[in-house]
Amino acid sequence: MSDTTKNHSMKRALLISTDVIGPDMAGPGIRVWELARALSTVCDVTVAAPRVPDTSPPEFRLISYPIRQAGALSPALAQADLVMGQGLVFTAHPEVLASGLPLAIDLYDPELLESLHFENGQSYELIAAEHQRYVHQMMVMLRKGDFFFCATERQRDYWIGALSAFGRINVPNYSRDLSLRSLIDLVPSGIPSEPPSATRPVLRGVHPAIGPDARLFLWAGGLWHWFEPQLLVRAAAALQDELPQLRICFFAGARPNPYGEPYRTPTGERAYQLAAELGVLNRSVIFLEDWVPYAERGAYLAEADVGVSSHLDGVETRFAFRTRLLDYIWARLPVLSSAGDSLGTEIAEAGAGELVPIGDLDGWITAIRRMYHDDGHRAACRAAAEKLASKYTWERVAQPLINFCRTAQHTPDGDLMRDLIASQTPDPDAALRQQLHEQAQHIAKLTAEIERKNQHISELEALLERIQNGRVMRLLRRLHG
Repeated sequence: MSDTTKNHSMKRALLISTDVIGPDMAGPGIRVWELARALSTVCDVTVAAPRVPDTSPPEFRLISYPIRQAGALSPALAQADLVMGQGLVFTAHPEVLASGLPLAIDLYDPELLESLHFENGQSYELIAAEHQRYVHQMMVMLRKGDFFFCATERQRDYWIGALSAFGRINVPNYSRDLSLRSLIDLVPSGIPSEPPSATRPVLRGVHPAIGPDARLFLWAGGLWHWFEPQLLVRAAAALQDELPQLRICFFAGARPNPYGEPYRTPTGERAYQLAAELGVLNRSVIFLEDWVPYAERGAYLAEADVGVSSHLDGVETRFAFRTRLLDYIWARLPVLSSAGDSLGTEIAEAGAGELVPIGDLDGWITAIRRMYHDDGHRAACRAAAEKLASKYTWERVAQPLINFCRTAQHTPDGDLMRDLIASQTPDPDAALRQQLHEQAQHIAKLTAEIERKNQHISELEALLERIQNGRVMRLLRRLHG
């Protein structure tokens, strides 16, 4: 909505992204972009991000800010009536919390759980320190937010437990709303109301390994630590002679990075190496080396026959919301996915896809074989996806956030109770300092004890030497006597 048509009675909403906004944006940036568009029907929206295009869209304004520079968001906050943000912004930019504005906090991505994943070359100490940063970040958000939103009911249960630990599930908030939906509700990621179309060839007849008649299984998302693309590579190797037109294609471009150079993941590199070792690289397994721009991803999805995703077992999976599966529903693709996450379960129950037990190579081989051959099964999955897609349009999923932003009020428990809770909650840095102090004292005691024992040993050795010298002298006197 342009500045000339804005209603002055609208709330001024500042949406802060810690990720890139623009043609090459990834998941967090995409989410802010689409929520800004949805909110622009009821609010005067400004989006702040570390990097933005030169031109703003018609629905809202774009501004850039230097991330991790405290105070950088103060001018934008001075022009806002409410703030929406996620994660890092609340610890890297203390001016956001200090503004006193109503806060809508996005909890769709449980970063605390993702931070538990180890990678080769990373020490336990480094991982533990990073995880502690996420713990502190979570504590800050949960103490200060006025409205929280996440992606699934499983996530909501998780966050209600965390909010309870910080005293936010209390009598004032419960008295306002017995369901607590006005405090924490669901705003999953969404999809456009219309499916994508193949505006131009992007894979078939373009990539040398993907012909017009290929049966194309598409992995349209990142290759993060908690995924298992190697399982699909092994399945493709086992099936390459039996299913000559099978092609499994991975989005494997370097991810844009607001903090530096684009980067690839070790998981993706391992999958690439495995495909080369098994002789299927650029034959039945393809890795797209370039990052797929957000506006162009629909063309890739429209050319696919099946959407795939394979992940590891773990707590991250239980609370995940796999947006790539949502994109498959947008494109009305049959879905093949590992079991365990909420959206995959919903898709399978709706008849729009199949779930494979986590880590089950034989199960993947069987499922791929069926999707490859069974035209009727794929058509039935597409029909089910058509019905499911309407549930997840951006206009529909954003409604709880829109409702909050219409009035943008602080929670009933108020600043007094919140400050009391904060004062009773140990500062994690102070706790860490205390722990280090206690450890230092313990080490000092051990050092002193070791020194005391060493001194005692020295005294015993001297005594032993005197005794031995005395015996020798007595023996010599006897010999000369």
